[in-house]
Amino acid sequence: MILIRKQPEPHEWTLYRNTPGATYQSQSYLTDSLLKEQGYICAYCMRRIPCKDSLSNEDHHIEHIKPRSKYHEAQLDYKNMVIVCPGHMGDNDHCDRSKGHKEMHLSPLNNSVIQTISYENGLIKSSNSVWNSELNDILNLNDKVLVKARKTTLQAIIVQLNASQKKNKWTRAMLEKYLNKYKNMHSDHGKEKYYPYCGIVIYYLQKKLVKM
Repeated sequence: MILIRKQPEPHEWTLYRNTPGATYQSQSYLTDSLLKEQGYICAYCMRRIPCKDSLSNEDHHIEHIKPRSKYHEAQLDYKNMVIVCPGHMGDNDHCDRSKGHKEMHLSPLNNSVIQTISYENGLIKSSNSVWNSELNDILNLNDKVLVKARKTTLQAIIVQLNASQKKNKWTRAMLEKYLNKYKNMHSDHGKEKYYPYCGIVIYYLQKKLVKM
């Protein structure tokens, strides 16, 4: 999970939500705006989106962090919206599909949350007990398929670093180069994107740099 920095809402949405009696309706311009804002990765698990899952005809879903069923006044609030994956990559639901209408305190829009996140052997954790429980029990972000995907991503980066090392030693310049690569979006077929599962790579490289 990485910090999502909200941008101004689409002009079309401003006009729509100011229409008397307006209720939430998914719109293509909302999807496009959220995808660009998040670099085409899921707000929770960091998978590449849009993507298809075996049990869903959807390839993305607009998620309200504060559920619409409990926070009617926030249903049109763009700052309450993120875009997520279909949520069923393996045998179990995860992300929004697992969350459903549950309320949670954890948010990828809150830097205080992101600062508590760490990874160990592919597992995502928070040093805050409430947020850690929500990562596991509400979002199911430690489903075995997601854990394996994060481990595989990190292992590939370690292989690349080993292949690039000089004199059998990782240099600060090498680590900073890879850190900048994964912290920032890159151009891919005319779209600015983050690398999938970039959060675990960023955490790992930052930890290595602190120890140098």
